[in-house]
Amino acid sequence: MSISPFNARPAPAPGGPSRIAQGRPRLALIIATVGIAATLLAYAISPGVRHAVSHATHSVKHAMGNVLDHDATKRAHPVTPPQGAHPAAPKAPATSGTSR
Repeated sequence: MSISPFNARPAPAPGGPSRIAQGRPRLALIIATVGIAATLLAYAISPGVRHAVSHATHSVKHAMGNVLDHDATKRAHPVTPPQGAHPAAPKAPATSGTSR
């Protein structure tokens, strides 16, 4: 008696793969085709889907631009003030000019 709670599958019959294994690639192709067709149909019919796709496209372009922009690291560093420049002193709060 085996220790496993599941029964072992019988070995495939000699002479090649089973009939189920032969149909798997065809089933995967049918599922992919139906999914692509449904996506294209939804894109063609719904303006909301087209709007969302355009936003996603813009976001991806922006992200890829940030990834591929080699000058971004040079621009990201803060500009140092010139020698001898002093930071501005904090200003006193403005008064109305009239005293009571």
